[in-house]
Amino acid sequence: MNILTIYQKGASLVFALIVLFTYPLNAQNQLEDAIRQLSADNVSGYMQPFLNGFSGNMNSGFSGSAKIDDKFTIRIDAIGMATMIGSSEEVYNAVPPSPFAQQPVRTATVFGDQGAVVQGPEGLSYKFQNGQLDMDYFPLVAPQLTIGNFYNTQLIFRFFTYSGDSDVPDIDMIGLGLRHGLNQYFGELPVDIAAGVFFQSFKIGDIINTNFFSVNGMASKEFSLLTLYGGLQFEYSNMNLNYTLSSSSGDQESEVDLSFSSDNYIRAMAGLNLNLGVVHIRTDFNLGKVSVLSASIGFGI
Repeated sequence: MNILTIYQKGASLVFALIVLFTYPLNAQNQLEDAIRQLSADNVSGYMQPFLNGFSGNMNSGFSGSAKIDDKFTIRIDAIGMATMIGSSEEVYNAVPPSPFAQQPVRTATVFGDQGAVVQGPEGLSYKFQNGQLDMDYFPLVAPQLTIGNFYNTQLIFRFFTYSGDSDVPDIDMIGLGLRHGLNQYFGELPVDIAAGVFFQSFKIGDIINTNFFSVNGMASKEFSLLTLYGGLQFEYSNMNLNYTLSSSSGDQESEVDLSFSSDNYIRAMAGLNLNLGVVHIRTDFNLGKVSVLSASIGFGI
């Protein structure tokens, strides 16, 4: 059984969880329908908390140790991440379409409740889109393959693709990363240190495309089976929404092609890793613009 086959089997075990966590984007695909009702002026505010939570998750869980020596390593991990959703992520200021007054209105984001209703001339009313993801935390699961250590360097690979089930939107995820051990350059140190760089792309359905980039530095200390670790990370994430704006008034439809970035740029992380030979269990907490709890179970050497 080659490495690709092992990875595919591991990814298939994670798929059930991916389907579970993306199930709100179901056959009716209510999230995409809601996005298509929003103008370019409003859709970024509606989706900004989604991007913040999504990037918080995707830029988490790369490793639980900074020790990267020249010993051969191969491991498959199932990584779970969850971003905390607070009340500030549930509302934003939006501007209703003409002929309604062009003044900001407080209404629901994708994580909010009911959209606001505004009154216009001659008894007209306009209702903003409701929230679509009613959750206190935004979960995600991803499969990860780690191969190393060549010249004190590890390759990290995340990949998943799914298409064909009408009950679940198409999913395309790919990620590549490199981690390099730095102790060899400094002689004896009380801790292990490493640096890493990562790029990921994730597409959901027909209109949502996201890219994630991160660079981090990490330190860890082994105590028998337990490793304590922490670090700092710089990251940048971008979302592109490309869709045809639906018009309830029957006016000519227009194309929206909009890109915007996450509010997450710097985070600190701290966690612990339990090494049980071929089984590795890890958890950490990440603090930045959003708070993320990450945990994983891995199998390998």
